[in-house]
Amino acid sequence: MSVNAKLYSLCLSLVLASAVAQKPAPTPPPPLDPALPEQCKELKSLAAEPKMTADFQAISLIQKLAKDLEQKNPKDKERIAKALGDVFTTGKLRPADKDILYREAGDALGRFEADGAKELAKVLGDARFKDATTLRAHLILALGRTKDEKQVDWLLDATTRSPHDEIRAAAGEALGNYKELDIKGRREIVKQIVREWGSLHSSATTAAPTDPNVPIDPGPENARNTLRAVEGKWNGTLGALTGLSMTQFADWQRWLNKNPGWTSGGTKKP
Repeated sequence: MSVNAKLYSLCLSLVLASAVAQKPAPTPPPPLDPALPEQCKELKSLAAEPKMTADFQAISLIQKLAKDLEQKNPKDKERIAKALGDVFTTGKLRPADKDILYREAGDALGRFEADGAKELAKVLGDARFKDATTLRAHLILALGRTKDEKQVDWLLDATTRSPHDEIRAAAGEALGNYKELDIKGRREIVKQIVREWGSLHSSATTAAPTDPNVPIDPGPENARNTLRAVEGKWNGTLGALTGLSMTQFADWQRWLNKNPGWTSGGTKKP
């Protein structure tokens, strides 16, 4: 090897060594909070109060636990999410006019990403809450805020198949949080919402029979009621996921038919 080659090799080694030396070390996670176990225990105790008189104290603690999450250790965040999920199964089942504790716990879980989604999914699958439609709609919105991609299929199924208009509206709105989902996933959401919107539109615009002896089909009226509940929410989600601004079903259908391979901004796939 020539002298120049040796010098070049030596300089290159020094440059690489310097670059390695200057690479910042990964930031260590925040330390575990020694007070957290006792706080989680306290939350469970408050939620278990037989006469439900400690719910507002529990809410205050929930709000405290859900603050400054970026400053918490990942294991602590997982533990807090579990404690928030336990609120739904601790103590007496709150009736609809006293379910603020559940709403606050759900809102807090919406900030815990995958850890929060895991707990919210458990609640939404709990038979005790199957008839609590308004509460479920509230929790579905929180589930969407977690942006947990594992929940997309469930939300899409609720959007297009739930027998409850309030649930269909909430699930459709929740899907609007997934603007960072991969393009294939966003296309599927958009396609299914537009398809279901079209099915409802077709039923809603079906003419009533003119023969008074023919029984009235409740389908068209039910479809119109559903559309009144979901159109605004679904339209907002379609706009959020595509980057387009339209308000009418016919416009969305026409655009999607022409642009099945759309990319961000609603343009055709290059």
